[in-house]
Amino acid sequence: MRLLAEQMIHKLHNRTDAAYGCKEKRNADEIIIKYTDGDKGMLNKKWKRFNKLTGKCYLNMIGTEKDGSCWLQAFELMKEIILEERKSDPQFVSELEMIDDATDYAFDIQGWLEDCLDEIDMREEYETLLKMCNDLLELFGWPEYTGSDIRFRKATVLRELGRTKESVEFCKKWMQKEPGNVVAATSGVYAYISTKEYDAAETLVDRFIINKSECLDENDMMFIAASKLYEAMGKKKEKREIDKAIKKYDEYIEEYIEEYFMNPDFEEDDELPIITGISEPSQR
Repeated sequence: MRLLAEQMIHKLHNRTDAAYGCKEKRNADEIIIKYTDGDKGMLNKKWKRFNKLTGKCYLNMIGTEKDGSCWLQAFELMKEIILEERKSDPQFVSELEMIDDATDYAFDIQGWLEDCLDEIDMREEYETLLKMCNDLLELFGWPEYTGSDIRFRKATVLRELGRTKESVEFCKKWMQKEPGNVVAATSGVYAYISTKEYDAAETLVDRFIINKSECLDENDMMFIAASKLYEAMGKKKEKREIDKAIKKYDEYIEEYIEEYFMNPDFEEDDELPIITGISEPSQR
């Protein structure tokens, strides 16, 4: 798994470089000049300050910048810019996935947001994290089955804050809106475990795990939640079966990734492939 660790380090280095424009064909300052020059005026000049703040964030992540307030400052500045832009263009980045295109991919905003939420979560600053999740859910439109990662975080942080009933209610509304969303259902399982509503949690597990001996990419997170549920319920036999399937799946994934990295055509900047399911290694 050392290779995976190296990939994560490489990813961090790329994002740190990107924050300063080192990897871009045109750095962020050049893009800002392009969009604020003449009649175009398309890009708020505050993005330049946002760019500097996100650079500080990555330096803070690797320990060379001690002031960790840059994460919240950058987040609030991003909100401020978007709201300013919407005064003249109400449809400006109406969905989060539009934001990097609207800024000519100068700042990797979606990537930074993911890192920001991870960082605040790691610091256990749960009130701040909850506010960030709520702000993002309110700031952007979310077509069905999008924004699951943010909603999952919100449900989790509510439990961390001891607001377990609120977490359950949030998950119920989410599942009603998106009944086929395994992320919503998995979040619901954890929420029900926190309130000891084990029957409701098990109903969700049974809906998304048809074969308890076969963990797949599309339901692996539900298997992990099921293991926690059966542990809480004292169902040792069911937990053993689930854990065995998880172990088999993890071994397959590790083998798959190692084979991928050993491929002579593999390059360091390659993205990992999407795994849609698993079979026995001997059958591949």
